[in-house]
Amino acid sequence: MNFKVFWDKISSLINDNKQNLVKLALSAIALMCLVIVLYFSSDNFNVGDEVNTFVTYIENRQYGMAESYYEGLEKEFSDSKINKFDKKASKKLSNILMNSADMYVNGELTKEKYMGLINILNSLKTIEIDSSSLIDLGKRVDQMYIEENITYDSASSYLQISSSLRGINQELDEYKQHIKTIYESREIYKNATKLQSVKKYHEAINEYDKVLEEDEKYYSLAENAKKESIKLMYDYYLEQGKYFAEEGKYEEALKYLSYLNPYYDNEKIDELEEEYNKYISHYTMTSDDIISLIARRSSESKKDLSVNSYLQTINGKRYYYGEVLKEDEVINEVLIDAKTKKIYSYKSQKKDYVSEYSDAYYYFDEISGQMKFSISKESAQSMLEKVFNENNKKYNSVKLLTVEEIEKYSNKDLEKMTKKNGNIYYYFSVKTGWFKPKEVFSIDMYNKIIYSIEDEVVKEYKV
Repeated sequence: MNFKVFWDKISSLINDNKQNLVKLALSAIALMCLVIVLYFSSDNFNVGDEVNTFVTYIENRQYGMAESYYEGLEKEFSDSKINKFDKKASKKLSNILMNSADMYVNGELTKEKYMGLINILNSLKTIEIDSSSLIDLGKRVDQMYIEENITYDSASSYLQISSSLRGINQELDEYKQHIKTIYESREIYKNATKLQSVKKYHEAINEYDKVLEEDEKYYSLAENAKKESIKLMYDYYLEQGKYFAEEGKYEEALKYLSYLNPYYDNEKIDELEEEYNKYISHYTMTSDDIISLIARRSSESKKDLSVNSYLQTINGKRYYYGEVLKEDEVINEVLIDAKTKKIYSYKSQKKDYVSEYSDAYYYFDEISGQMKFSISKESAQSMLEKVFNENNKKYNSVKLLTVEEIEKYSNKDLEKMTKKNGNIYYYFSVKTGWFKPKEVFSIDMYNKIIYSIEDEVVKEYKV
């Protein structure tokens, strides 16, 4: 049989069975499609079961088991199958994360649990988590904080923890910075109210001015509180100014008046400022003024002296304390009355600079914590003369003795007394007649007790 005859028979056979052949071909194609569908369906079912198992571990916070389970799947599954697993797990885990974030913001989930979830998700390097929902929630948290529906700690914590999610990058930084800015502004407002409550109105006003205008509620509160502070400060600061002026602290008094100037313009404030400035100009001493005064009173040369000084108020009076130095050695500690320019040198049981140019003396009483001032030489002499007159004691003259003159009247009793108390005495010689020996008296410059010095005996002189 030649080829032509064979081909004719085949063609005739096809034509005779054309309808059956079409049905057979279609059946074959359908069978192949069914096999393909069953194959892929079976694969998805297997991945779905394993995704559910994996997700359940994470939902139950069995993170160690979840990691071990996933590591086993990576070894068992093909690359295509693990990719399908990752995609399906990604959707479910993204939903779990969103729900957990909502719960954390609403206080239904602890910080530790939310952080644990973020950490396990970060460890799953091949499973991508959709962070868009966290970013949207971040925006909502920002608004919640402004409306005071969430605390700063909770809002900040949510944004901080969520920012650590792999792949979220700096998407939440805007909200973190914004709530921090609002928080700091509100803290300034709170601090201002505390300052106002303790009558620090100037400081409170400065703080109220820092409250952000964009935080409308607190800006309005700050503006109203500022107006109230301005109203309350007037009488109070005038009283403070008067108090410090009476204490001799005129700079402090002027400071309170300066706080009123931006908000009040009246003659009373101007008059007080003028008065206090006048006191300052009259009663202010520079270091050079102090050195010049000491040089005039003593035998020291001005160019050899230096002084460390500062202003202080004692019992309502202004004094300049000065540590007087010569060749870097302290030779005196003085207090100078800013008004009278009287000089008081330090003299106590423990320390004595032997200064005779002072008007009087002082020391620091450690028990009372106060400065104690002595009477002056002139007052001591007047007191002695008054006692003589009251006792009808006749005398011709009373003379203050110098340090050198005292030496010739010294005795054991006197040495014992000065060793115990320090040389805190004024000494006077008294002439009672032309041919009578001089009598010697000492007066305790601090407690004003009078002593008579006779031969080897020192005894209190009875009035």
